[in-house]
Amino acid sequence: MLNYEETFPVGSALSQNLFLSLNDWSYGILLPRILISIAVKFPLQYLPLILFFMATLLWALFSLIIFWVIFYKTNRYSVATLAGLVLILVPFPQLGMQGIVWNSFWPMFTALTVVVCCGAYGNSKSATIFMSILAFLTAASNPVAAVLLSLIAFDYWQNKIPRQKIKLFASCYIFGLLFSLFVQFHQEPALRYLGEWDQKLTKSSPTFMRLQESGADRVRNVSSPNVSHVINGIPGSIKYLLTQMAPEPFASRWILTENILTNLIHLVLLASILFVVPLVGVLFLRRKSPNSEIPKVIFRFSIVFIIVEAVQIYLIGGVVQTRQLLFVPVCCYWLAIFLLLPRSLTTRSKLQGAVSVGFVFLVGVFGLLTKQNFRDPYSVDGRNRYHHEPLWQVALENSRKKCDELSPNELIIISQNDDVTADAPVIVKCKFIAK
Repeated sequence: MLNYEETFPVGSALSQNLFLSLNDWSYGILLPRILISIAVKFPLQYLPLILFFMATLLWALFSLIIFWVIFYKTNRYSVATLAGLVLILVPFPQLGMQGIVWNSFWPMFTALTVVVCCGAYGNSKSATIFMSILAFLTAASNPVAAVLLSLIAFDYWQNKIPRQKIKLFASCYIFGLLFSLFVQFHQEPALRYLGEWDQKLTKSSPTFMRLQESGADRVRNVSSPNVSHVINGIPGSIKYLLTQMAPEPFASRWILTENILTNLIHLVLLASILFVVPLVGVLFLRRKSPNSEIPKVIFRFSIVFIIVEAVQIYLIGGVVQTRQLLFVPVCCYWLAIFLLLPRSLTTRSKLQGAVSVGFVFLVGVFGLLTKQNFRDPYSVDGRNRYHHEPLWQVALENSRKKCDELSPNELIIISQNDDVTADAPVIVKCKFIAK
């Protein structure tokens, strides 16, 4: 089944080239647009499978970047492996983020955060170029990436030796941010490629009617935040943040607690475990190894954690209500925790051995991701979100048969299901899905 998040960009990619589709309600999401534009060039009946493969491989590659950077910083395979797996194991199953190309800008940002926090701008020229490309794609795909700019500027000011590498990295990063802002200011409705919507067209199709009611025919602007609303929502946001950082089933149970005393006990317990214990670990490490860079790296992760969370609460205007918004802060927290682990399995190996371990790690992560993608409980009755039936293939074939009776310029709705909210159909002209 083609996922909801990818139906709009798929329709746009089928109907026009990449450069025209970039400003269709994209918020500067460059890399997903590029990958979806590539995916639609393959036989359309395999489109969900191709996107699923691309998304899974992306998450594995970003996890591998984290593995290499942490290994470079700590020289410990065990810590590097655990840190790389954070990207795979932290996202809660019901997020539905993995396996979707459109959501790949979050793991990109997490991987880039690790690079910046660890100051790993590359030991070689080729590594620096690779990291600079990652910086551009991340900044051009996620406006939230701007929070890293202060850390990059500080590195440039503090480090005199690798300034040329930081300058290249920062230039690509800033260019990506400017690209993202340009697209964001010039964006148009997600279904702009269909042309103007008239009342006749809307009334003739229940799908168009529901899409219009949901605002798909207009640009969605973020409303001005209400300061009093934000302040009133801070206690609820803190509770939500702390409970969602706890493991299941505690997270789901504690968030539903309404008793004031019980809430207070939960918050004190979680705050002491999640923040006091790591603080003690940092102080102990500082005392044991005064020259260690790990406390500084953890402090930088904490800065990203706080700023990202604050920006999201500010934009929402109240309590943070979706787990997806907690993805980056929770990842930053657990990455910092793994850096505090005792020094174990210290290994100084040759490049050949490191490459072998990296390759095995990538294959293992890819396998874990595939399993994670197929245990996503989307509905409340416990059914698996990913249908076993080839819904997309059936819908595409039915639409192609209908197009045989229509002109090439007639609009066709590729509907995978009757419920528009669960289906999110692709709407294109017949000529773009012809065999």
